[in-house]
Order: sequence, then structure tokens, then C-alpha cells
Amino acid sequence: MSAPLDLGTVGRTLQRLVERDGRPLVLRDAATGLDHRLPASLVAAPEGLMPNFLAAANVVWRAATGRHLGIEQERDPEALLGYRVKGIRGEPFSVVMLSAMEAIGRSGTPKALLVNDFDALWHQLRPLGASSSGKTAPGRAQGPTP
Repeated sequence: MSAPLDLGTVGRTLQRLVERDGRPLVLRDAATGLDHRLPASLVAAPEGLMPNFLAAANVVWRAATGRHLGIEQERDPEALLGYRVKGIRGEPFSVVMLSAMEAIGRSGTPKALLVNDFDALWHQLRPLGASSSGKTAPGRAQGPTP
């Protein structure tokens, strides 16, 4: 296990990855179906979109290795989507960022990086040992671990 990562550095780098991606960051309101364009700065905030991006990165890393990134999150009713990142204590910075880059690249459409599409990513990347029928292997949870 590596030393805890600096959340400020992680957040700034995630924001740069989203900005470099070039697609607008969008959140679709499930109740209305309306798309809301969001500033990339929300990705840098532990109480903003950082939990979602890191959960998606965790799914990528877990699918590839069977291990978790060591992301510590907690429920927070004041956070944008209900979760806050408290720390990252599992893998090196490079592994977290490469996993996030892969998650970003696999999500959205050519016209937008839709935050809601991380759900599809969680379903595409079955855990190691999962059958091709889409069923999860015994004892393995599917989806993000907040």
C-alpha cells in the first residue's frame, strides 16, 4: 500500500484530464431528461464529481487487476451527488490517473462526457472471473464501491 495521495493534486489532475478530453462535461437529470453542462472544476472537488470519477477509475482498475484503488468515500448530504472523497490510500498516483483516463475514454459520446455514463462503464467491465453472460462471479460485487 502506498502513502496517501494528496486530494488537491488528484483533483487538479482529474480536472485537467477532463479539460484535455475536450468534450463538455454533462449531467443528465433523470427526472426531467434535461442535460446540464457542468464546469470541469467540479471534478476537482472531493464533494463534487471527484467521487464519481474515482469510483469509475476504481472499476477500471478492479476489472484489470482484481484490486481496489483504496479510495475512501463517505456519504455526505451536503455533497453534490451525496458522497465525498476522504482519501486514497491504495495505489500510486500514476495508477489512479491511468485508471481515470481509461474511464473517461470509455464514457460519454463524441459530443459530451456524460457523467451518467459511468453506470454503463460499471456494467461493461465485469469483475475478474465473471461469466460472459453478464452474471457476477460468486462472492464478487459488481458496480462501484463508494
